[in-house]
Amino acid sequence: MHDTLAEVSAILGRSKEALGQFQSILEPTIEQASDDHARLYWHHIYEEEEHRFDRLTALLPKLEEALADEAFLSRENGDFLRLLQDISLEKFGLHNFLEHLDLSLFHYKGTEHEPAITALRDMTAADYQQMKAALETLNRALDAPLSFAAAVPTDEKENQKDHLKLAQYAAMPTASSSVSPSSKARRQLTVGSLKNI
Repeated sequence: MHDTLAEVSAILGRSKEALGQFQSILEPTIEQASDDHARLYWHHIYEEEEHRFDRLTALLPKLEEALADEAFLSRENGDFLRLLQDISLEKFGLHNFLEHLDLSLFHYKGTEHEPAITALRDMTAADYQQMKAALETLNRALDAPLSFAAAVPTDEKENQKDHLKLAQYAAMPTASSSVSPSSKARRQLTVGSLKNI
């Protein structure tokens, strides 16, 4: 459990640093927005990430303290379980950050910021998958489901609002395309896949 939490701590530390870099790119965009809609759009993203930055600033020292005291890491310890709840919610924060980076690539495509945002996006996508695996490992170790609906993105929820999932709007391969039978799976639509349109 200690090693998994150390992995989570490293992910969240990287994400906090990446978040600060992203905010520094957004600030002049907000200041120089061409209209109120654009300003509100970028301000909304900035503000959500600012809240996440504050949460990570509070969470990371608690996580480091827990890692320094293995006796703390017990399912009998209410403070430890609350720490796990906070970590679980940060999985959702990481997912939102990934989507914000994807959305920003529409605006920054072809600009000096595109390579930096693409690098942050790729790192965050890998970290999000690693975070999901780490939380599954922790849940198994504790033999307790700590998964909360609020920490599961819409597209990953089962049997809920399927009509809102992006996969519902993905184009099916055409019959005339030279696609092999084994690759006839529906094309996956994600916010990230839109950036090449």
